[in-house]
Amino acid sequence: MTDATPAPLAGAATNVRGDALRSPLLPGAALRVLLVDDDAFTLDFVSELLRQLGVADIVTAADGARGIAAFDQASPKPDLVVADLLMPGQDGFHLLTGLAERRYGGGVILLSGQEDRVLNSAKLMARFHQLQVLAALPKPVDRQALGRAIARLN
Repeated sequence: MTDATPAPLAGAATNVRGDALRSPLLPGAALRVLLVDDDAFTLDFVSELLRQLGVADIVTAADGARGIAAFDQASPKPDLVVADLLMPGQDGFHLLTGLAERRYGGGVILLSGQEDRVLNSAKLMARFHQLQVLAALPKPVDRQALGRAIARLN
């Protein structure tokens, strides 16, 4: 079964719901995920990886400001936030600060196409803010690495 979901328009937050696919990594997982990235292809690609891993409730946003708005509107709050670091406007660093200000207790997976030191800096900042960093993954995202990171979620 495929879920043909259009890319978000003008960076608006969107909600993607589909039947959870069975996965050896996350059988029957019922996670709520907020996925934040400015690139429509990456949003679609990572959304599909998440669906393959059994995640059916995915909200997407195209930058940090829209990500925080989607987070604030979500009820219940997401179990997991997957976010790119470098985006126009409010980037992933701003998003991390916003999550920390809201005392977010769920998991965070950081993504970046930049060099390792950018990912490491963001990971240190998130941990300083007492966010639960599950992984800092380079782009393009690998399905197994994403699954291993999600499996660390408490």
